[in-house]
Amino acid sequence: MSRPLKLVFESVSASMLAALITAVTVMPSYAADPFRSQNARAIGSETQKAFELMFKEGNYTLALKQLDLAVRTEASDPLLFALRASTFYAEGDYLGMRVAGQRVRTNAEALKGKDNLRSFIYIAASDLIEAGYIVKTEGVSSAPKALPLVQSVFDNIQKAKDISPNDPELNLIKGYIDMLIASVLPLSDLETALESLKQYAAPDYLKWRGIALAYRDARKPELALDAVNKALASAPNNPDLHYLKGQVLWMQGGSNIPTAKKQFELALSKSKQMSPSLLAEIREQCRNISGGVTCPEQTK
Repeated sequence: MSRPLKLVFESVSASMLAALITAVTVMPSYAADPFRSQNARAIGSETQKAFELMFKEGNYTLALKQLDLAVRTEASDPLLFALRASTFYAEGDYLGMRVAGQRVRTNAEALKGKDNLRSFIYIAASDLIEAGYIVKTEGVSSAPKALPLVQSVFDNIQKAKDISPNDPELNLIKGYIDMLIASVLPLSDLETALESLKQYAAPDYLKWRGIALAYRDARKPELALDAVNKALASAPNNPDLHYLKGQVLWMQGGSNIPTAKKQFELALSKSKQMSPSLLAEIREQCRNISGGVTCPEQTK
């Protein structure tokens, strides 16, 4: 396998895993659709709360509790188990992630003939989870074994695109994948890769976060700062976004460094709601920007 293909595989099957499985929906009970302002779909109310706690509020701790609550009443919800898979991934519990991914697939298969668009989206998510499990437990040398699963991800996304090419949920997923491929393949065109996110993806706090991440990794801090500010306009209390803004300001350097530090401190002020891995990462970067001094924090 060529090095560029390995890089794409690793990014899509591992780093992309949590991002991809955020963008899935369809439920028997009714609440607001986080993706669509028109032709809204049903989504389980308890699962919807978990989704927003995790990605709008950035409250990982409460999201975990909410997911446990949702399991009791919405066990047929594909989004629920996709979210649970992402939390297992964050905690390094890859077997738990795999089991949750299998539930995603079971529920996705049950949607065939009822809502084929979401069925294909969820099948893609479950294949990506399984591929991520293989790579994380067997190492990069297992890439040839898992590559057919990654190909299936793209095939099922294309099937969904054939049904509804402008669907916001679909374009959020596709946009993140396109963005990551562009970040590991130097010859890829970033603006083309971001078209799906910019034109059709929703909700805004995930759409603009993805765009900000792409510009950050492409070392285009001015564009990244504009995007993260738009994400914060939709989710002003999300510490993950304050952390991202701090990274971008740090990248700009100079007079932006003090403001970057303040953004890290804003994120750390909500340390009790973060996952342990994210909290450790922010603290480490805050120490770096502070010359080895730990940033002050007021936990909430």
